[in-house]
Amino acid sequence: MNTVCAAGTGSFLDHQAQRLGIKIEEFGEIALTAKRDVRIAGRCTVFAESDMISKQQYGFSKAEILKGLSKALVRNYMNNLVRGRKLKPVFVFQGGVAANIAIKKAFEEEVGHEVIVPKYYDIMGAIGIAMLAKDEMKRTGKTTKFKGFEVSKEKFETTSFICKACPNECEIIQIKANGKVIAMTGDRCGRWSNSVI
Repeated sequence: MNTVCAAGTGSFLDHQAQRLGIKIEEFGEIALTAKRDVRIAGRCTVFAESDMISKQQYGFSKAEILKGLSKALVRNYMNNLVRGRKLKPVFVFQGGVAANIAIKKAFEEEVGHEVIVPKYYDIMGAIGIAMLAKDEMKRTGKTTKFKGFEVSKEKFETTSFICKACPNECEIIQIKANGKVIAMTGDRCGRWSNSVI
């Protein structure tokens, strides 16, 4: 996960699989059947897609392109997030992309060690934030603001307006539940997003 580029996100991989006419669930298995390596540009989604199209035109197979894309995404991660720092095992791969066995293998080749994909790889972020919230509540004595699962039955409405308080003219998104504003976002200064409790 990074704030630099969309290359490596699940939606990018899904888009590329769809463009190649394969199911995202088959991406990893197909990539691992590749007989040759092909280098795909991985620094940018636009360049990666352009490079993939070019490699297809040169006659590389879908499997080779998917394998190349897997390695490109790992290079992107290493360049943008690791940035030359020394990594030490144990390595754990979490998030939805961890389901892709070709990217797992590309990570293993890059770090030279096994990469573990935990049983609940796809929801570890949610579990982690729940644990942090629990610790914070214990530490501070604060109570939870969790509205319960029944919140999914409430009627939600989204509206927006332009804030005229400064020259930025931010578009403020309001989220209402049962007619009451429960959240606001979109402001650069916090004027609106910090006003809803």
